[in-house]
Amino acid sequence: MKQVCILLVLVCFSWHAGAQFSLRGTVTGSNNEPLTGAHVVLMNNYYQTTTNETGLFEFQGIRSGTYRIKASFIGYDAYDELIDISSNTELNIVLHESATVSDAVIISAVRATENTPTTFSTISKEEIGRKNTAQDLPYMLNHEPSVVVTSDAGAGVGYTGLRIRGSDITRINVTINGIPLNDPESHAVYWVDIPDFASSINSLQLQRGVGSSTNGAGAFGASMNIETNTFQSKPYGIVSLNAGSFNTWKTSFQAGTGLIKDHWYFEGRASALGSDGYIDRASSDLSSFFIQGGYYDDKMLIKAVAFGGKERTYQAWYGIDASKMDIDRTFNWAGAISIDDDSISYYDDQTDNYSQNHYQLHISRRLSKSVHLNISGHYTRGKGYYEEYRQDDSFQDYGLNNLFFGRDSALNGSEYEYFYHDTVTNTDLVRRRWLDNHYYGVTWSLRYQKEKIDFAVGGALNKFDNARHFGEIIWAEYALKSPKDYEYYENTSFKTDFNVFGKAAWTPVKALTIYADLQYRTILYKVHGIESHLNQVAINETFQFFNPKLGITYQLKPGTLYASYSVAHREPIRDDYIDAVNGEKPRPEMLGNLEMGIRKKEQNFLYSFNFFLMNYRDQLVLTGEINDDGAYIRKNAGKSYRSGFEISAGYKPVRYFEIAGNLSLSVNKTDYRQTNDENQIITYDNSTISFSPSVISGAQIRLFPVKNLEINWLMKYVGKQYLDNTENKSLTLDPYFVHDARIAFLVTKQKLPDIEISFLVNNIFNTLYESNGAVYGSDAYYYPQAGTNFMAGMNIKF
Repeated sequence: MKQVCILLVLVCFSWHAGAQFSLRGTVTGSNNEPLTGAHVVLMNNYYQTTTNETGLFEFQGIRSGTYRIKASFIGYDAYDELIDISSNTELNIVLHESATVSDAVIISAVRATENTPTTFSTISKEEIGRKNTAQDLPYMLNHEPSVVVTSDAGAGVGYTGLRIRGSDITRINVTINGIPLNDPESHAVYWVDIPDFASSINSLQLQRGVGSSTNGAGAFGASMNIETNTFQSKPYGIVSLNAGSFNTWKTSFQAGTGLIKDHWYFEGRASALGSDGYIDRASSDLSSFFIQGGYYDDKMLIKAVAFGGKERTYQAWYGIDASKMDIDRTFNWAGAISIDDDSISYYDDQTDNYSQNHYQLHISRRLSKSVHLNISGHYTRGKGYYEEYRQDDSFQDYGLNNLFFGRDSALNGSEYEYFYHDTVTNTDLVRRRWLDNHYYGVTWSLRYQKEKIDFAVGGALNKFDNARHFGEIIWAEYALKSPKDYEYYENTSFKTDFNVFGKAAWTPVKALTIYADLQYRTILYKVHGIESHLNQVAINETFQFFNPKLGITYQLKPGTLYASYSVAHREPIRDDYIDAVNGEKPRPEMLGNLEMGIRKKEQNFLYSFNFFLMNYRDQLVLTGEINDDGAYIRKNAGKSYRSGFEISAGYKPVRYFEIAGNLSLSVNKTDYRQTNDENQIITYDNSTISFSPSVISGAQIRLFPVKNLEINWLMKYVGKQYLDNTENKSLTLDPYFVHDARIAFLVTKQKLPDIEISFLVNNIFNTLYESNGAVYGSDAYYYPQAGTNFMAGMNIKF
């Protein structure tokens, strides 16, 4: 931790000497009209800004030299030129209306801009590509502020997760091209279902806190808006080959046609991945695809996108206790079968098997220079099961009668009485628990952007239809007296989610922008049938939420000041009802989120400082316990809040050296009630919320010693975490500090494919740490992460 703090101090207070100049200019259309909100970037440094209401932009503190400047505005061709700066310079940029509608309009209504008073970061395709080996997408976000990542298998392949400001994925709203990705019932995102999706991402925006209105469930920790690949004007092909520790490998093939006859574009990717995992038997066998095609002209965009994946992973969600971890950190309880001689064997098919395919159709129409209309339809098909060996389970747990053997009789007076010598009440068996669901809907937005106003209205209607949860027995030690294809439980879910929003950014005077965002959301949720414990389940809930957001930004020489206050609501998930204690019904949550900060980007220096306060009512906090399906149990808490500071900075004094880092300091408290073994209610006032470290920090050093060679040194520190909400010192995750390193070299020659060779070493100093845990009874169980491990890769681009 000390090392990270030192790096951050250097980042924040280092500066450079030498002559410095300014670059001022305007961005206008071909008719000389100013373009408000145009994006202007000086490449190979930190400079980027947006134009004000008169189309003006300005950069200060530029050293003399040659720079590439880019300017872009929706509906116009991008500007990309080299300029020489040796004195104070003025530049007038003229953008011409595009012959094709940009893909960016699809997500423009749900993304934040520099004038949006929210806390966000936008991650480019190049940044994601630098970290994209075989690990899941959360690991490519590991060094973003307030982010903690974890892996059940210990090495980032298979089931992975992330938390932002202590909030897990069920509180993070994820959209792909504006379409919600979170499962409607669990609010979770299972990255294992779409492996290697990072290879098809053009950009990703991470909004911490409530953020701006978007589609899907409300954001209670953050929003993640993902934009898939945009069209490339020239044909291309990419072959990616990666291999490393734990027999981890990835093979990916990707190709695009380029723009055909100035209007048509097609692209596809196929990927296959595998890993044995760091944890014993925590293997993964994964495959995925991505296909898109579209028609582009000066007023219309029609784009079809299809992607999905299939996964088979050996279960690793049980964790291990401290005593077992001291003997064997890689031990896995999943599939364990106890033998009479006290030895253990394992069931080979203790696996999770699931496939999920997504289909999207986007239509964008430019109604005028200032108005864009977007309409999108989507359909997701998911089906799969997890299989497990069960020892000595009761027939009654599956709605079955006991078995009787050895029929006999005895004379009792003048009549015979019949009886059985043996009664069997329990058996070993193999069961499967299935999910079979359909999710579809439509989203829309209308955006008006001109001079002092940027206004958008939109909404969505999504349906989770006829989603079946059921279980079956595929084998038993004793012959079962049950019908063929016996399902011992089955229930069906329906959910309708409707929302409409309107938001506007108004710039009444130079440097000042006032922001308002209003959203109405209504949900109808029904479940009926028998759940896995053979209890009747009957859920029939209707929720109506109003989510207002107000804010302001002000441009000053030290940076952009911003402040906002947002309200968000979120409905309980399916498991909140199923896992609830008798007599307790989960309640919806409400969050009031205050964000205040300042951000600035200069030629070779950037910084941001943010204060946040998140006040909750009825927050559904993780209890630390895990249910039968491996999901965390949640429970409504009393008064709770998260509050803290986030600091980010970057410094690039010379071409061959860059240093960047972030630090998050927070207090996360709740009033929590828990029932003990004697059925007494114990109250814990102002207790730390589970899985919410008070310190999270990351830093990286990038070196470019020679042309086309890059060396990265990455550091991550995560403070102590409690596994429940009682501040029990025996139920904690210790702090950890991990170092990674990456080396990449690009071989490029004319008339030959570009070849990038990369080598990644994770956990260089072999730190023994656990990034996640659970509570069983009063005992802590842990998820150990891999020690030193590596990945090597080669990308060949044609």
